[in-house]
Amino acid sequence: MLKLAREPLLHFLVVGAALFLLYHFISDSEPAGDEQIVVTAGHIEHLTTLFLKTRQRLPTESELKGLIDDFVVEEILYREAKSIGLDQDDTIIRRRLRQKMEFLFEDFSTTQPTREDLQEFLAENPERFRTDARMTFEHVYLPEASRAEAELLLTEIESTDSVTADDLFLSGLLPPRFELARQAEIAAHLGGEFTEQLFDLDRGRWVGPIDSPFGVHLVYIEEVVPGRLPELDEVTDVVTRDWQVVRRAEAEKEILDALRAKYTVTIETLSPEEP
Repeated sequence: MLKLAREPLLHFLVVGAALFLLYHFISDSEPAGDEQIVVTAGHIEHLTTLFLKTRQRLPTESELKGLIDDFVVEEILYREAKSIGLDQDDTIIRRRLRQKMEFLFEDFSTTQPTREDLQEFLAENPERFRTDARMTFEHVYLPEASRAEAELLLTEIESTDSVTADDLFLSGLLPPRFELARQAEIAAHLGGEFTEQLFDLDRGRWVGPIDSPFGVHLVYIEEVVPGRLPELDEVTDVVTRDWQVVRRAEAEKEILDALRAKYTVTIETLSPEEP
């Protein structure tokens, strides 16, 4: 029952029914016709608030009178424009009304998830929140060397104690060392193929050669921190945001499907042009 009460479609139908009843109540309690314009206290408060937001101060008495007069003129012209059908088949008006309906959908579909909702969403969408693997490594790249030359250098390095990338680095186009760099960061510097190979290599010794767009590389991997799915408490805000985005889209589709069911849609085919 509680889950049903949180459904935005139910809220939409309840509010729609309330608006329908309110409309009939007003229609029965006020005279027919569209000749009376009432500037309510709510209208005046709205005009004052808009003025305050724009000018950063309250309107004077004469300014407020001008705002009210302008509102009355706008209302008169709006009603007269509708009476002669100027609102019909107007693309801009149609788009604006659609936008307002979509805003209304958002209001009805905005809900707050429970912890159980978030935990379930996290479990169902692990790839959304999984952290990248990280790596600390040094490398030497040889832009002009062949693979055979790189293998020969690797053999020399293996026979030497305490060799670092700084001892061997030949160019400053790339940093000789990456510190706990994400896969995406490494790929941005050295390419996707290089990065994929990198995470399959042994740690604690010089290995290679590996090809990149810059040439061949020799690599020394110090540390690899695997990617992982974080606990909910670590990513609550992100999971909440994504849950709301997905749930809002689902709820808006439910509402639109319910409204669409009221209509019969016929799509006419274009007649072939006569020669």
